Amino acid sequence: MPSLGATFGRGAATMALWDLQNSDCVVVMGSNMAENHPIGFRFVVEAQRRGGKLIHIDPRFTRTSALANIHAPIRSGSDIAFLGGLIHYVIENDLWFRDYALNYTNLAHIISDTFVDSEDNEGVFSGFDPVTKAYDHKSWQYEGETAPPLTDPTLQNPSCVYQILKRHYARYTPEMVEQVTGCSKETFLAVAQTIAENSGRERTTAICYAVGWTHHSYGVQIIRAAALFTLLNWAMRWRRRGMM
Repeated sequence: MPSLGATFGRGAATMALWDLQNSDCVVVMGSNMAENHPIGFRFVVEAQRRGGKLIHIDPRFTRTSALANIHAPIRSGSDIAFLGGLIHYVIENDLWFRDYALNYTNLAHIISDTFVDSEDNEGVFSGFDPVTKAYDHKSWQYEGETAPPLTDPTLQNPSCVYQILKRHYARYTPEMVEQVTGCSKETFLAVAQTIAENSGRERTTAICYAVGWTHHSYGVQIIRAAALFTLLNWAMRWRRRGMM
């Protein structure tokens, strides 16, 4: 809920379960949906019957994997690296849904020049207090005191959200994803290409997850990464199942 709330303003599923059948691609990650949510999974099967693709990203090969068009095996706990790779892929290949993301997200907003990213600050973002293990968010705010905030629609300003995002995820190359997750570069790229081909104005990909994410020690960060990826590819949709 904290991740979806911060991203979309509401910490619940963004679509009705039965609407999965209208998806052109369904990504199941953090769940063995076929066995643990069989009633919901029938809508995924219906999407496949209509020509949609099913991608299962999971350490285990399960019944969900057996029915998937692509099964991407990853090491347990490496979800963020895989999702970071997807974000890197759509940015570097300019495949993000520009009409939506530029107009309905804060990609063009300019962040205060006091903000320092983790790779330039010994692995932590600016504002981290090592004593309390918490962040002071003052340096993360928009530049200036104007309302609405300052923006750069060209996305060239190095302090705009787009450029910060691009720099932060530059490290998540297919090679890095393979090294960290154990998933082959070829399989990762097949996943990224399939999602990109089925996201945008005319086609839509849905992400389904369950307690494999929500109960993970870094669950908030995993879901936040997936939410960022979704905003870049809007017309993607979400379905969260709370049971395993």
